[in-house]
Amino acid sequence: MKIIFRLSIALWILTSISQPCSGQESTIKGTPSLRVFSNFKKGITESDNSSAFEVRRVYLGYSGAINEHFNAEVKLDIGSPEDLSQYSLIRRYAYFKTAGLSYKKGRFSASFGLFDMLQFKTQEQFWGYRYIAKSFQDEYKFGASADLGAGVKYRINDFLEADATISNGEGYNNLQADDSYNKGFGLTFKSKRGVLIRGYYDFIKKETLQNDIVLFLGYQHSLFRLGGEYNRKFNSSFLMNHDLMGYSFYGTYFLNDKWEVFGRYDILRSNEAESDAQPWNLARDGSAVISGLQYKPTKGVFMSLNYQDWVSYAKNGTDRAFLFFNLQFEL
Repeated sequence: MKIIFRLSIALWILTSISQPCSGQESTIKGTPSLRVFSNFKKGITESDNSSAFEVRRVYLGYSGAINEHFNAEVKLDIGSPEDLSQYSLIRRYAYFKTAGLSYKKGRFSASFGLFDMLQFKTQEQFWGYRYIAKSFQDEYKFGASADLGAGVKYRINDFLEADATISNGEGYNNLQADDSYNKGFGLTFKSKRGVLIRGYYDFIKKETLQNDIVLFLGYQHSLFRLGGEYNRKFNSSFLMNHDLMGYSFYGTYFLNDKWEVFGRYDILRSNEAESDAQPWNLARDGSAVISGLQYKPTKGVFMSLNYQDWVSYAKNGTDRAFLFFNLQFEL
């Protein structure tokens, strides 16, 4: 009941903001938004044959143009805590996913506050099925999807765009507890023929230096799209010589305006530290397959029947496989 009450209050506030007071003109023209991710899943292995209906995530937001250059946005992310406890699935926590101000003039744009990071934003949009599964870096914790900080982008020409960010490096659901900041730099090439290339590098220094290298290549056609990315995190969790690396390959074939076939293959590996006889993250190393159909019956509604699995590289690891029915609806 508490979550229903809070959602009702939030929706009421958003609706009230969007309506001007009697006798007054609204100076900000904005739009409330709602997006819901839900699913039904069924395990198909002996180790896990459970089934359940779930609401994974709810986004409530409001964005508005202050004038021709400035735009403000607030978005709440309501979902389960990021832990593996069975009891976490019945709890819901609300975080500010976005609470920032953006500026755009000509080829230059900037953001300040809590906003979406650029480390894997291009890949996430190209993958296109966030309500089914997170993109590679988000799923395996290579970086935060949103954070507190500042960022700038500049379109050099019709094909090339450069960006830079500085952020806390803790993510949007953690507090900054030190004076270390994550600095990121990216370069994106996009041709009129559908080729998309992006390179990205970031670093943050605490007791040791942690940095990321990201390379992405994609091709968009009227009938299909194909993408692949390489990711490497050096000194993960600020542990010297503890690196994470991985590949993700994904594609979509458009059957018509309503039906799509998609597939994805992930590989996650860790290196062998000097003092170890095996990869330091072997218990979590493995590969994953996601494949299925998407159906769009009307604007704002997405449905998918798909298969998702995980194959552990550890000999005593646990393999998983599930059938999913995913649903996203938005206003």
